[in-house]
Amino acid sequence: MSNEEFKLLVRVTKKYYLLDMKQDEIAQTEKISKSTVSRLLNKAKELGYVKINLDFPTLVMEELEKELKDVFNLKHIYIAESYSRDERLILSSVSDGLSRYLNTIISDGDLIGVSWGETMTYMSENLKLSPKKGVKIVQLNGGVARKNISTLSEKILINFAENYDAVGYFLNVPSFVDNAEIANTIMQDSKIKEVLDLAEEADTVIFGIGYINKNSILVRAGYFSEKDYENLRAEGFVGDICSRYIKEDGSHATGELYNRVVGINLESIMKKKNSIGVVIGPEKAKATLAALKGGYVNSLFTDEATAKEIVNLYKRE
Repeated sequence: MSNEEFKLLVRVTKKYYLLDMKQDEIAQTEKISKSTVSRLLNKAKELGYVKINLDFPTLVMEELEKELKDVFNLKHIYIAESYSRDERLILSSVSDGLSRYLNTIISDGDLIGVSWGETMTYMSENLKLSPKKGVKIVQLNGGVARKNISTLSEKILINFAENYDAVGYFLNVPSFVDNAEIANTIMQDSKIKEVLDLAEEADTVIFGIGYINKNSILVRAGYFSEKDYENLRAEGFVGDICSRYIKEDGSHATGELYNRVVGINLESIMKKKNSIGVVIGPEKAKATLAALKGGYVNSLFTDEATAKEIVNLYKRE
């Protein structure tokens, strides 16, 4: 596309979307055909210059939110109504709630920690633009996979950094290594230590809550085998936060399983001003309940079906 063609595309697109001009009016003012106007508008969408933002009011699940907030002494909770079984719509609703909240608590100069995973990937792709000054975004746990699969940890960090006009700090190491000695050696490297120190300093951390299943990103990334997960389940583990495994009662792993991780520890997460857990899907309810019991989450973003299952599990105990 030449410079003149690009300028025409910009003029046509701005007249249509910002000035609310009709396509035939634009065609007349630019002395081009209506079909050319239509083609240019479609081209602008294809190239990503036009992004549609639907801003419907959110239905609040007041009773359910109050129950969970009171039981687990939460600072903030957001439950998206499950309009349908379409996971994409649910993800969209939760990400909308999360983004709105983040834009109210993130200020100039803040230090924000983010984890990785499928839910976090979607959240990072659907943030509402809110440029700040002097914000730093730091990766909370290593994300280099052992298999030919991407954890998208870098993409997540970049998305958050771009949204807040922030500087990103990557943790380009595996999440798990062979033993605690290797993990400790890696974490003593000056560059790695710099990132981990920033993670410790962050006031706000945002993370997904994983659950023990054979399709887990930690299995697909090669950190664990399906057999390993069977053993973890047999030992009472139900999920993980930032690659740190937790049991049904909220206690976390100890020894090698805990110390092989390269990343922030759960004791640090518990002390954060904002420890924000994002979870979607009732299959993760048991892991989320464990995270709430352990005190690792003080702000929860989830969907109606998951929230109801958390309450049901809690009441059955």
